[in-house]
Amino acid sequence: MISKGKDVSEFFPDVVKNVASKSLEVRKLVYIYILRYAEQEQDLALLSINTFQKDLSDKNQLIRAMALRVMSGIRVPVISPIVMLGIKKCVTDLSPYVRKIAAHAIPKCYQLDPAQKDALVDIITTMLGDNSTFTIGSVLMAFNQVCPDRLDLIHPQYRKLCRMLIDMDEWGQITALDLLLRYSRTQFLNPIGKGNTPATRTKKEKSVAKSFYSDDDSDASHHSSDSSESSSDEENNTIDPDLTFLLKCALPLFQSRNSQVVLAVAKLYNHLAPAEESYKIGRPLIRLLRSHREMQFVVLNNIVAISSKRPYVFDQFYQQFFVRSTDPVFIRNLKLEILTLIATESNITFVLRELQEYVKSSNKDFVTQAIQAIGRCASNIPDMAESCLGGLLKLSFSKSDSVVAESVVAIRRLLQQRPNESVVMITQLTKALDEITEPLARANIFWLVGQYCSQLLTVAPDVLRKAAKTFCSENESSKLQILTLGGKLIAQEGKLSKTINLLFQYILNMARYDLNYDVRDRARFLRALIYGAQKDGALDSLEQADNVDDDDEKAEHNGNGQGGDFIVSTEDQGGFEYSEKELSLSDHVKKILLSEKAAPIQENPSHGREQYTIGSMSLVLNRTVAGYEPLPDWPTVQPDPTVRRMASTLETPGHMNDRTGFGSESFGHGGKGSSHMGIGGPSSSSRYDGQSGGFKSGGAQSLDKFLESSSEEETDSSEEGSSEDSEEDSDEESGEESEGNGGSEEDSSEGEEESSGSEEASSSEEETILHPTSSNGKRR
Repeated sequence: MISKGKDVSEFFPDVVKNVASKSLEVRKLVYIYILRYAEQEQDLALLSINTFQKDLSDKNQLIRAMALRVMSGIRVPVISPIVMLGIKKCVTDLSPYVRKIAAHAIPKCYQLDPAQKDALVDIITTMLGDNSTFTIGSVLMAFNQVCPDRLDLIHPQYRKLCRMLIDMDEWGQITALDLLLRYSRTQFLNPIGKGNTPATRTKKEKSVAKSFYSDDDSDASHHSSDSSESSSDEENNTIDPDLTFLLKCALPLFQSRNSQVVLAVAKLYNHLAPAEESYKIGRPLIRLLRSHREMQFVVLNNIVAISSKRPYVFDQFYQQFFVRSTDPVFIRNLKLEILTLIATESNITFVLRELQEYVKSSNKDFVTQAIQAIGRCASNIPDMAESCLGGLLKLSFSKSDSVVAESVVAIRRLLQQRPNESVVMITQLTKALDEITEPLARANIFWLVGQYCSQLLTVAPDVLRKAAKTFCSENESSKLQILTLGGKLIAQEGKLSKTINLLFQYILNMARYDLNYDVRDRARFLRALIYGAQKDGALDSLEQADNVDDDDEKAEHNGNGQGGDFIVSTEDQGGFEYSEKELSLSDHVKKILLSEKAAPIQENPSHGREQYTIGSMSLVLNRTVAGYEPLPDWPTVQPDPTVRRMASTLETPGHMNDRTGFGSESFGHGGKGSSHMGIGGPSSSSRYDGQSGGFKSGGAQSLDKFLESSSEEETDSSEEGSSEDSEEDSDEESGEESEGNGGSEEDSSEGEEESSGSEEASSSEEETILHPTSSNGKRR
C-alpha cells in the first residue's frame, strides 16, 4: 500500500508492536514503515526506541546494523543523544558492516543536532584509522559532510588512503579521490608548470599514427625514451614524493568499469599531474566514448575542457572524434570543436580532409559548423591558412545561401589576420558579388572593400557604384556597410574625386528617407562627421571646394579638405564655453574611419568550460550551479611534509584491523565480526588462554553492563569445564600408575611435563589462528 502512495499512518500503533518480531523479513518491513511515518507520529515512534537499543546488542550483525540505520533515520530531534550513544557503541563493533552503518549515521545525527559536531568529529577522527576498505569510504563521506575543512585529520592517514584506493568500492573511490585532490591542492606545490610543455607536445605529435589498441607498455617506453632526452632540463623540477605516490596509486583506477571513477581519476591527473604525466588521461576517456550517447555528451564536454589547456593529450586520437552519421547534434558539435582544438601540424591534413567531406552534407547546420571549424583550424595553424582560404573561396560560389554566408565570414576573419595578402582574395569576392544574394555575405564583402580601400583604388569605387544602384533593395545590414564604405572612400580620396562625392551624396539622400531608423541614424552620423555643420543649401558647394587651397581651408574652416564650406558655431551653447578645435571631428575623420581593426579572436563555442573542475555539473552546463565549490589555490610556500609521517607512530584500534570486506569468505569467521559471537565477542586485543579455555582481555573493552555480565558468565562456565577436565586427567593418571610395568615415578612425571609443555606450545602457536570450538576450551 505504501508503494502505491496510499496513506497508512493510521496503522502505526499496530505495526510498531511487531518491531520485536523474530522474523528478519518482518522486521525489515516494520523498519521501512517506521522510517516513512516516524515524523508524523513522533510520540508513537519513541515507543520503538527501546527495541532498537536492545537490537544494537543482537548477535546478528545485520540486525545491529538495521537497528542503528532506522534509529538514525527517525528525524525526531529528541532522540539525537540516543543516536549518538548508538553511534559510539557501533563504532567499536567487530563487524565492518556495522561500522559502515555507523559512519552513515554520523551525517544524519549532525543534521538532527549540529551542536554535537565536536563529538562527531572525534568519532570521525577515530574511524579514519579503520583499516577496512569496506568501511573507509563511508567514513570519508561523513568527513566531507560534517567537517570538510578539517584537512589536518587527513595528515596521518594520507598514505594509508592512497594504498587503499584500489580496494575500495566504486563510490568510496570517488569520494576518496575528491578528498585527496582537495588535500593535495593545499599541501603540495604546483607541479603542473614543471616540465617542458612544448617539448611534450612535440613528443606526442610523433605518436599520431599509433593505434588506439597499442600496448600500454610500448606507450610507456615511448614516453620514457622521449623524456630521457630532456631529463637535463627537468633535474630541478622535483615533485613531492607523496604526490607522486598518489598519482601512482590512482593510475590503476583508469581501468575501472565505473565511468565516474574514470572521470575522478582524470580530474586528479588534470589538476595535479605535470605535463609529462597528463598524457595518461587520453586513452581511458576515449574508452568511455563507446557507451551511451548521454555518457558520451558528458565525457566530450570534459575532453573539451582538458583539450583547451592540454591539447597534446588527445592529438593522437583525432580519428576517434570523426563524426558518424548516427551521432546526434549535441555530440556532433562537440566532436567538431575537439577536432579544432587538437589539430596540429602533423594531423591537420587529415582533419581538413575530413571537414571537407562534412561540407558536402545535406544538413545545412552541420555544413555551417564544419565551415566554422575549418576557419578555426586555419587560425590556429597559420601555415594552412592559404589552403583553407582557397577551399573557402570555392564554397563562396555554392548554391546554398547559408554555406556562402558562413564561408565569407570565415574568409573575412582570416583576411584580418593576413592583411598583406588580402587584395587578390577580396577582388575574387567582388566578382562574385552579383551572384551572392545572402545579406550577411554581401555585408561582409562591403566591409572588406571599405577596410582595405587603400589597396583597392580601382575596385572600391566600382563596388560603391554598383551598391548605389541596388541600395533601396538591400538588406539593413548591407545598407549600413554601404554607407560605411562610402564614408571610407571619401576619407581616403577626399574632395579631389567628384564622382565619389556625388555617389556618396546620392546614398546619403536615399538613406535619409529609409524606413529603418538605424540606417537613418548612420547616414546622419556620417554626414555630420564628414561634412560638418553646413549652411542651408550648401550641398552644391563641391565646385567651390575644388578652388580652395589647403592652407586657406585650415585657417578658415575646421574641415580637413574633404568636403565643402563648413561653419562651426562659436556661440556659447548650453551655458558653457568650449574650444572649436576640440569639437571638430572632421580633422580626424580619416583616423576614425580608416583605423586598423584588430583581428577577431575566434573563441570556441564552449569557451569558459576550462575554468570549472573536471567531472562537475558546472562544466557540463558551462555555468556555475548551486553547490559548486572551486578547487583551492596552490600554496606558495611548501607546507611541512613531516605531518604525513605520523601514521607509523599511531596504533590502530584492534577492532579496526579487519581488512576483509562484507560478503567475503573470511567475513564473520575466525573471531572477526563473527555473527554468532555478536558485539560481545572477544576483541582483537584479547588473547586465548589454552589452559583456561577462554579469552583474557589484554586491554580495556568498551562493553555494556549487559554484555559484561554475559562475558563473565561465559568465563565462569569455561573455568568450571577446565576444573572438571583436570579432575578427570588426575583420575586417569592415578589408574595408570597402579597398572604400571615397573616404570618409576620420575619417568612418569617427566613424561607428564613434556606432554604439558608440548600442549602449551601448540596452544600458544595456534591461539591467533584457531577459535575454540567447544565451551570447555579443549581442541577436538
